Amino acid sequence: MHYEKCFCENIMKTIWGAKDYVVVQEDLKECGIWPRLWLQAIVGGFFKPIASYVLSNEEKDKFLQIITNLKTPIGYVSSLRKKNSKNGDLKGMKSHDYHIMMQEILHVYMHHLMEKGCRTTIIRLCHVLKRLCSKLWTLLQWGNSRKKWQWL
Repeated sequence: MHYEKCFCENIMKTIWGAKDYVVVQEDLKECGIWPRLWLQAIVGGFFKPIASYVLSNEEKDKFLQIITNLKTPIGYVSSLRKKNSKNGDLKGMKSHDYHIMMQEILHVYMHHLMEKGCRTTIIRLCHVLKRLCSKLWTLLQWGNSRKKWQWL
C-alpha cells in the first residue's frame, strides 16, 4: 500500500501542474524531446506551454467537487473532503486512503476529466495496482490484461 501512496501523490502533483518547472522544460529542449513543451521566447520574457496532462482550473474544481461530495461507508476511507486542497495536495491521508483513491476513485473520475491518451495511462496503472494488491491472481489473468484494456 505504501507504493500506492507514492504513485498517487506523484500523479496528483503531475496532473495539477505542480511538477512543471521552467528547469524541466529547459531540460526537454536540451534533450530534444517534446518540442511543443519547450519554453517559447516572447517580447519581455518567455511563454511556458501547458502540457496536455495538466488539468485546467475548471477540471480541477470539478475533481475537487467530486472528492468533496463523495459518499463512502463509515470507516471505509477517512473524510476526503477535509484532506484535499486547491493545489492538489492530499494532506493527512493514510496509506489506506491512497489505496482506495488509486483502486476505486481515481480511475473512475479520470474518464470525465482528461483526454484519452493521458487518462488511459492513469487508468491502466490503477488496474495494475489493483491486480497487484488482490489476494488471488493467476498468470492467466495477467496474460489477458492487454485484451481487457483495449477499450480504454
